[in-house]
Amino acid sequence: MTIGRTISQGELNNAAASIASSLYATMDNINKVKVVLDTLDVAALQGLGFIATEANQLKSAFTDLDKLRTVFLGTATQSPAYDFRTFTKLLLGTGLY
Repeated sequence: MTIGRTISQGELNNAAASIASSLYATMDNINKVKVVLDTLDVAALQGLGFIATEANQLKSAFTDLDKLRTVFLGTATQSPAYDFRTFTKLLLGTGLY
């Protein structure tokens, strides 16, 4: 007798498809934000209310995320190993990483 919840093939398929779909959408959204950020310099971001440090961190985070996206797409490689969370974790706020 099995104790607790059992997982079905359908549940696993749905979870896998949901995660894959979310990942593809996230990669697409990274590209969309990076395209916008590429048109804005630090001064323009300051005009939107960011301080210079925040603007630079935002741009750095999306540079990292876009590199991760290109590795995911197979259009780039990463060597040596790099922790893509370096700047991205700053987008989560203090204490959330």
